[in-house]
Amino acid sequence: MNQITKRKLPALVLALCLILSNVTMAFAGSESPQSVPPSLTAIDKEITATAEYLKTSASINATSDFYNSSKLLILLLRSGMNCSNLVDSYLSQIASTYISNGELILTDPLTDYAYLSIVLALAGRDATNFKGFNLIQKYETAIANADQATLNNINPYKLPHLYTAAYAYSKEFKDSAACLAKIKTAILSYGKENGIDYWGYSTDNNGFSLSGLASLNSSDSSVKKLVENSIIFSQTLLHSDGTSDGDFKWSAFPNSDSTAASLTLYSTYGKQDLAASSYAGLLTFKNSSQPGAYSYTNATDAASSYSTIDAFYSLVSYRAVLANQSAPFDVSDLLASGLPLNPPETDTTVATPDLGIDSNSIIDTASTINTGSAIDTASTIDTATDLSKTSPATGDSNITTIFFLISLMSACGVVAMMYIQNIENMKNKRNDL
Repeated sequence: MNQITKRKLPALVLALCLILSNVTMAFAGSESPQSVPPSLTAIDKEITATAEYLKTSASINATSDFYNSSKLLILLLRSGMNCSNLVDSYLSQIASTYISNGELILTDPLTDYAYLSIVLALAGRDATNFKGFNLIQKYETAIANADQATLNNINPYKLPHLYTAAYAYSKEFKDSAACLAKIKTAILSYGKENGIDYWGYSTDNNGFSLSGLASLNSSDSSVKKLVENSIIFSQTLLHSDGTSDGDFKWSAFPNSDSTAASLTLYSTYGKQDLAASSYAGLLTFKNSSQPGAYSYTNATDAASSYSTIDAFYSLVSYRAVLANQSAPFDVSDLLASGLPLNPPETDTTVATPDLGIDSNSIIDTASTINTGSAIDTASTIDTATDLSKTSPATGDSNITTIFFLISLMSACGVVAMMYIQNIENMKNKRNDL
């Protein structure tokens, strides 16, 4: 019996080494480069290029297009771009167009107040005294006076910004809980089994209509369920290369808008492997001839302003997650840290309307902006260095190293066991003789 054990032991050890080696290789091979989040330095490079492109090609005109102009300006400010000239022109346009007979009147108070209050916080201005008006008081009044049916009919892409603005300025509200509850109800009114139903289901609806609501997701079970349903559905439209279809009918093909929305959704709600994959997929839509621009599909390769803004939205959102910062449209971090505000504005005298920025004049305006300070290089490098200490990518690298060492040890074990087996065979031959 002992003889049999002695003969079989080397073979058993050899088999164990082979199994261990195969398992190690399987683990090491299962990690795709797309599952590793980008460094802050890498994503800052993409953000800067896109910000520069949008700064010189997209229109920021609050008079003719308040929503899109406000959204783009917020994203540019969150990117770290020096936008002082753009902010001054934007606010001048508002003052010249939306102040009448001593009253601040916006076209769509429910959402316009929200965007303006976000811009003011990012620009270091006092939203409780904008041109002599308490914008936050007006904002709360608009929400409080609106019936629930009106809130439920707001474009769901605007609702998360409506919520994050009210949440950030909640200390200035008399009854913030009631206002936030009404907005949450409006968001949930669009929720169905596959996520946000807005003329059907799509990755675009899910990603952009639920952006920046991580705090609400962690505190409300109904929102949490809606987010889970959205992620499950969106994954059914995700391709192996990280690109995403929009839906199963109207945009059943990989496109940059849907991929950007997926990146926003996955990164916001902690699906970092999916987010890293979507980030890699999004970069495949970078336009080949226009640095910083994105195309709608890889087939057309034509620069699209709409797609570029969506891509910019997702890049800035993803960067905030990687750096553990607030979502782009949530300025609660700035207000909570005691942001130094400029002296209260009381002068309602405004500049002439022709200071507005449109697609023709924006290039001239952009040339006056110090592009070198778009993103502080030193602070970016320091932040990226700090992040690398705890970055998932670093952890994955360490795990890969461990697997390599185990695999190397296994290989040495295989050689050793083969040598032992050879000696044992020679002994057995001698005994047989």
